[in-house]
Amino acid sequence: MKASELYLLGKHLMELASQGMRDDTDPEAPEIYDLLISVLVESPGMSIGELTARTGFAQSHVSAAVAKMRDEGAVVTGPDPADRRRTLVTPVDALVEVVAQRQQRDAEQVIAAALAELDPDAEAVTARAARLTLAAEELYRVLTARALGVSGDAVLMPLNSLSEKATERPKRRGRS
Repeated sequence: MKASELYLLGKHLMELASQGMRDDTDPEAPEIYDLLISVLVESPGMSIGELTARTGFAQSHVSAAVAKMRDEGAVVTGPDPADRRRTLVTPVDALVEVVAQRQQRDAEQVIAAALAELDPDAEAVTARAARLTLAAEELYRVLTARALGVSGDAVLMPLNSLSEKATERPKRRGRS
């Protein structure tokens, strides 16, 4: 696989993921908002730097998007008690409920639906989607660990554990 093909694969995967996490009734929103909200629902109370590492967007874009989402009432921000120079971002409860339901959509089903457009053999599509999803899960964990600067066998670690290890602090629970 060439680097250019890897880039295009990333674009295709982003499009599939975006389709899988949205409903037809959703208003149009910039991609960065959808991605930031998804990451925050998974790990509330992340700093701007952590969001930047997890999403791959420029820190200035993340900061601007967080400010706009805060102004619209989608997230709350506040200083990190351990380091008051850092801003922590947490989604509001109503947003968490909606997005959490959408995040539960299985990636394998999204991939299978895309493959089914090309192959009428449902059994072959299901098996192929399962294999591709396993490979994507491993790649995601490895690249997320790399982005967070976490060493060790991060491939087998849950994503919340990767974040905790990278920041050397446990995930906050129950904050709004």
